[in-house]
Amino acid sequence: MSSDLNNHFPFVGIVILTWNQREDTLECLESVFRLDYPNFKVVVVDNGSIDGTAEAIRARWPNVTLIVNEINIGVPAADNQGFEHFLQQGADYVLILNNDTVLERSFLSELVRVAKSSSDIGMTVPKIYYHGKDRLLWSAGAEWRRFPPRVVIIGFGQPDNPTYNIQRELDYATGCATLVRRQALETVGLLDPIYFMYQEDYDYSERLREANYKIVYVPTAIMWHKVSTSVGEGSPEKWFRWSRSLVRYYRRHGRLWGLSFAMFFTWVVLREIAKGNWRAIGPHMRGVWAGLQREYGKQPDSTMHHRDFV
Repeated sequence: MSSDLNNHFPFVGIVILTWNQREDTLECLESVFRLDYPNFKVVVVDNGSIDGTAEAIRARWPNVTLIVNEINIGVPAADNQGFEHFLQQGADYVLILNNDTVLERSFLSELVRVAKSSSDIGMTVPKIYYHGKDRLLWSAGAEWRRFPPRVVIIGFGQPDNPTYNIQRELDYATGCATLVRRQALETVGLLDPIYFMYQEDYDYSERLREANYKIVYVPTAIMWHKVSTSVGEGSPEKWFRWSRSLVRYYRRHGRLWGLSFAMFFTWVVLREIAKGNWRAIGPHMRGVWAGLQREYGKQPDSTMHHRDFV
């Protein structure tokens, strides 16, 4: 019976990372256990929460595997714990999922359906709406834009329309939700903890494509995202960490990276000044300077004292 199930429905490991977002995490898990896909298991990696998240999960879902870290070790390092667990468990695919998300019932079935269609598909990603906003897109994947040179989220802030209903190959996946093929993980390896948070998904997308795997957008896989309920959308913490990770990303993957990053850096500063968002300039510049000065993220970052992390 188990063999027949695996033949029709490959085993999927779902990794949910949390940090002090108990209610969001519980709502996410509720939607996970309503999925119509019959062959998955769940690991929640708790990155040092102090709000009773782990205890609440144990009480409601005792069959969920919990990996509890004493402190926040960063997004990629914690996700890697989930990857390693499910590789040992023999998973055919691993889904990395933000904990501030809610899934449509057919979400996983659709991601797996497309992933199974070709062995060179290394990753599938869904259509993501803003939570609580009727059909307003947060992401339909991501792509490279030449000027200013950067990765941009497709459909960001746009009302949904037939343009976003077309399955297609992507340049980049956003780490909010990604289904990764086991063979791709074994070939490419795990996420790079050097980023701590932000840009680790774009770095992994680069590495995946370099290994000749495709990233495919699946518009029939639908979810909703609450967006930066952790460090806060536009907070100084987010600006600092985002900017610091950007430097690392450009240094590793940019063509003429210094010139490319200088153009992007200047564009960001001018854009925020034009918006009157002066408070972003300082954290942005400090993050860039920190990224230029040293490698970061190899050790747990004890400065993460905020309520949550993404």
